[in-house]
Amino acid sequence: MTSQATDFVIERALIATLRVKPFEKITIDDIARTAEIDRSTFYRYFHNKYEALSSSMRVIITPDMFKELDSMNPSSRLATMIQWVVHNRKLMKNLLVENQQFSSYQELVRVVTTILMEFDNNTTGFSNDRPLADLIHGAPDPKRLIHFAAAMIVSVLTDYIANDDKIKADDVINDIHYLFVKLGLDEDAAADHASTMRKD
Repeated sequence: MTSQATDFVIERALIATLRVKPFEKITIDDIARTAEIDRSTFYRYFHNKYEALSSSMRVIITPDMFKELDSMNPSSRLATMIQWVVHNRKLMKNLLVENQQFSSYQELVRVVTTILMEFDNNTTGFSNDRPLADLIHGAPDPKRLIHFAAAMIVSVLTDYIANDDKIKADDVINDIHYLFVKLGLDEDAAADHASTMRKD
């Protein structure tokens, strides 16, 4: 088994365990047992379970469709990530960790920031269909503004995850979709708007 393949097996084992058990209660033995490896093999790749969780974030966000998402444009990837989070809230609730060793919130912000950076890099010029791009390009510090935007999106999602008994999934999806349309993050909506403008 190659090093990369073993990393992948451990990451997927941690995700599988998170589906049934909160992260704080998961042990290295739990992960190793699910991965069908011994503890010493785990420690060859990760120093602790927090490091394994950080490495797993890219797989957690887009688990079974990771390769497919890589071929999509960034805005579609972001929309798909949010839909996935909403429909996998138990897993997400189990991985929410805030302590001195790890912050799920900060990790999620990092992932979303990367996606928004890709969106910004693939957007050229100013456009009425891309208000977020206009806002970013006109900001005193575009990178900091992208980080703020990512923090806003993650805050909405983590608030939903923490209060999923009070907030309906469809309402969250509708609210974020509305935000996407207004900010020009929704590719289909932007295309429809551009088509309407041409007809007018």
